[in-house]
Amino acid sequence: MQLEDELKSGESTVWDLIDIARQTGADGVELRRETWPRLDTELTEAARRIADAGLLVTYATQATLFGNAESSMQLRQDIDTAAALGAPIVRFFPGPTPSPDDQAGWARARQVVEYAAAQNTTIALENYARTPGGTLAEVHGALSRLASPALCTNLDMGNYPNHGQDVVAAIDILAEKVVAAHLKDKTANPADPPAPLGAGVLPLAEILNALDRLPQPVYYIFEFRGAGDPVGGIQHSLAYLKQRAGKS
Repeated sequence: MQLEDELKSGESTVWDLIDIARQTGADGVELRRETWPRLDTELTEAARRIADAGLLVTYATQATLFGNAESSMQLRQDIDTAAALGAPIVRFFPGPTPSPDDQAGWARARQVVEYAAAQNTTIALENYARTPGGTLAEVHGALSRLASPALCTNLDMGNYPNHGQDVVAAIDILAEKVVAAHLKDKTANPADPPAPLGAGVLPLAEILNALDRLPQPVYYIFEFRGAGDPVGGIQHSLAYLKQRAGKS
């Protein structure tokens, strides 16, 4: 997200993103289909460069788990891309939850989850802001009904507040299903974009403490706008995490 506009316009490339991760000392990168104009021709080289740099990688798209047969094909392509990158997780949004008696809708989603499992890829459903499927009850309900080790959640600490829900409570309820978290801060103005850590009003200490209490490894992924200084925002947030770790 830090270079979203630049990536879409072609001003920056995924090579720049990989280099920034190396230069700042970040552990890895999250790549996204919607901000990767030359994905088809660059995928193999991106996987090579990421591996050579010793970086972790996750993959994310705006595709929704619940949809029609055509959208299910896109989900499978995204899972294939994640596998080709060496990304252990792929982020999807839930989309509107099928009704309890929509057997076809639930079956399509289950088939996608099974496809991910066959690729050794975990789907991380994200609580997308102010959209159907993104509330805690909906995310938890999908994870429960489609119960599978290949279906977990990416917890976005800025999006639950946008649904009027408590982030720490969400972490406690989703517990072992949290495999990734989008780290960001929020100002007091709901209209403002996400900010680097420590530049807003979210109770970051409580949220991060709750994530730390989880027994499983969790990918921490920065997600905030570059605001003209994408590298500075990453460095600031890394420094915030390092300072916090030094106090623990």
